[in-house]
Amino acid sequence: MKYAYPAVFTPEEKGMYSVNFPDLESCYTCGEDLAEALVMAEDVLAMTLYDYEKEVKEIPKPSNRADIKLEEGEFINDIVADTLYYHKRFNHKAVKK
Repeated sequence: MKYAYPAVFTPEEKGMYSVNFPDLESCYTCGEDLAEALVMAEDVLAMTLYDYEKEVKEIPKPSNRADIKLEEGEFINDIVADTLYYHKRFNHKAVKK
């Protein structure tokens, strides 16, 4: 499945960024710079949603960006993730030859 969720990016010391997904419990990551934080955000979002699918947990709807409260310096960016990669990677069966 493909998903898009708003992520809150928080600038940290030395150019680092923390990333939090307010709609998903325990879904956060960080990066050494903005580019790495974006890649890490996509990865953690896909892994988290894959776990939701695997455990048949209800997947929450994404928040409206206007409803998310930001602290000074933070910004929101929508992150797109596809869980198909994780289904293929972790649900393969061994083939006996």
